Amino acid sequence: MLRITTIDKGQMTILRLEGRLVRDWVGELERCWISIKSADPKGTLQIDLRDVDFVDEKGEALLERLFLEGAELHADNPFLRSVIAQIVEHSTSEHAKRQGEVRLPERRVPSSV
Repeated sequence: MLRITTIDKGQMTILRLEGRLVRDWVGELERCWISIKSADPKGTLQIDLRDVDFVDEKGEALLERLFLEGAELHADNPFLRSVIAQIVEHSTSEHAKRQGEVRLPERRVPSSV
């Protein structure tokens, strides 16, 4: 089960999540996000994960998508801090690759003797 509380602070909206971000609940969070973005496309979104117990792969994928769209992810337990760190690391490296900022090592072909 997942409880989602929306807190409107003017130009910032906070989605406070409680419970487990898994399976069908991921879709519910996505619907909330879409609704908020359509109502205020330029507003700031914070996702408060302090009371989330678990996130499955589908939940992690959505959190990464929200992060890439500009959402701020907040957590204070080690599990979720680790999840957020992985999301930030993965998103940053993928973005850099798309922008050509990360150069992969050139493959060297041995010359014939």
